[in-house]
Amino acid sequence: MRIAAVDIGSNSIHMVVVEADPASGWRVLAREKAMVRLARGEAKSGEIGPEAFQAGLEALAQMTKVIRGFECDTVMACGTAALRDARNAQAFLMEAERLGLAVQVISGEEEARLIHQAVAHTIPFPLEPVALVDIGGGSTELTWVTGGRVEASLSIPWGLQRLADAAGTSDPPTAQDLKRLRKTIRRILKKARKRLPADLSQVSLVLGTSGTLEDLARGAGGGYACELAQLRAFALKLWRTDAQGRVARLGVDPKRAEALHVGATWALSLLEWAGAPRFRHLPVGLREGMVLEALKHGGAAIPPLAERRSASIAQLADRLDPDPGHSRQVAAFADRFFLALQPTFELGDVERQWLGFAARLHDIGHSISEQGHHKHGEYLVRNAALPGFWPEEVDLLAQIVRFHRGKSPDPARHAAFRALAPWHQETVRKLVAILRAADALDRRRRQAVEGIEVTLDDEALSVCLEGAGNLEPEIEAFREKAGLLETLLDRRVEVVLAWERP
Repeated sequence: MRIAAVDIGSNSIHMVVVEADPASGWRVLAREKAMVRLARGEAKSGEIGPEAFQAGLEALAQMTKVIRGFECDTVMACGTAALRDARNAQAFLMEAERLGLAVQVISGEEEARLIHQAVAHTIPFPLEPVALVDIGGGSTELTWVTGGRVEASLSIPWGLQRLADAAGTSDPPTAQDLKRLRKTIRRILKKARKRLPADLSQVSLVLGTSGTLEDLARGAGGGYACELAQLRAFALKLWRTDAQGRVARLGVDPKRAEALHVGATWALSLLEWAGAPRFRHLPVGLREGMVLEALKHGGAAIPPLAERRSASIAQLADRLDPDPGHSRQVAAFADRFFLALQPTFELGDVERQWLGFAARLHDIGHSISEQGHHKHGEYLVRNAALPGFWPEEVDLLAQIVRFHRGKSPDPARHAAFRALAPWHQETVRKLVAILRAADALDRRRRQAVEGIEVTLDDEALSVCLEGAGNLEPEIEAFREKAGLLETLLDRRVEVVLAWERP
């Protein structure tokens, strides 16, 4: 069996083709890498720049030719932060599809899961706490592991290129540039800390899987590992040198020289934040995790056929949903929220599907009893035969249905939620928060709210309602159910009527 995996990152695009056997592993037939910097300038413009857009497509065209030459049985292509966030990401995906490559945009949580899978296949985890860190161009994924068990996982929507764009350092950079960057990083990590368990252990080692950390390890330690003090000294050299000097005197890759000083400060801050005295680079990443995921499911691409999945959900909903008009309205509103929050929540195509499926099924528990229908719905989803879904997906859907009302999911109190992997717990929280808000906007099941406009800025999430008549019951319900959304966004949530806007 031949499997091709293409990782479309915010800095680089990677491809690997392997000859695989589920029993004996794989051997690499081909590797390709192109640094195209899709995320360059995106933090300011909100779009993939024309030069990077074209370079990305040219790289994919070349990789597609290689894949065809090997006559691969399974081809997977995953897009990460730049394609989660850019306004023109859909145009890029359509052009990629014309080349014969269907790209699936994945969430930050899924990215962290697949990277962990790749690392776990490569080395035995030590007994003491360690953290996996992958610094991409647009986001950074972290996973805490103790004795091989995942304790927590986090995707931070800031990577090397996005930080470099936001910092806008001069060349050579100044002390004021460094001070401003450190202030930004402190703010980012303070916000990220709120999403982690309070009792999370400090780690003895960071395992890094990105090109940025590879370059830093070589520059600071001369190999694949370095101590915190060595990284600190190398970061200082990078900040005291202009881009040209980093190449000539420090041996930095010319394509990374422009922003590696920012990457060094970010990596240093992450190590100090995690309490790690050293880090080690591993030559694996998302693409290897994708190959392993395919092998785990008998060579199937990620995910199974969408049509089969949609048919499974429709069949269950048609049989058990007492009010399909309400469920479809909730699904439509949930999708509007999803699209507005996707960059901030770091969600992908599969999470969008899960949310739509859960919205369609969220009230099927009414077929048993109105009282506690969310719990009945969880039972029905978990015990339904849903062709096209893997078991862990069914568990996840069941939890979204379970928590669309009532208490917020809490691993200390809810055993089934606790049984989910940390990255899936984070996904469930985000999707539940969206589903609760969408459900509230059809509180009376009359479709009185005819449309919504969702906008997000640094201060607030604003929801503008369109509709006729009295919408006060829906507004009141939304305010009651938006608490989890407010907590996860760390912003106030406000609702207004279209005809009352200035």
